[in-house]
Amino acid sequence: MSAQSKHVGPAPVPVPPPASDPAGDRAFLSRGEVAKLFGVSVSTVTRWARTGLLKAVRTPGGHYRFRADEMRRAARAGSPDELVRLD
Repeated sequence: MSAQSKHVGPAPVPVPPPASDPAGDRAFLSRGEVAKLFGVSVSTVTRWARTGLLKAVRTPGGHYRFRADEMRRAARAGSPDELVRLD
């Protein structure tokens, strides 16, 4: 074999570094991203969505999505105990 051996297999895909803000620049967030914003579990975020404490939309596959701007605003507003119903 020569000093320049051929690479076998798929080319490595560069992975971007994780953003410090889980919201990033997207319009919607997943349950996990909202959970990180508030410092709670994913099941707590689901419960908040079901009870109306957080406004969510459902994807055709049944996943919850939350508007990023609303979640950032709610996270800045204070503790989860201070959340109010959005409906």
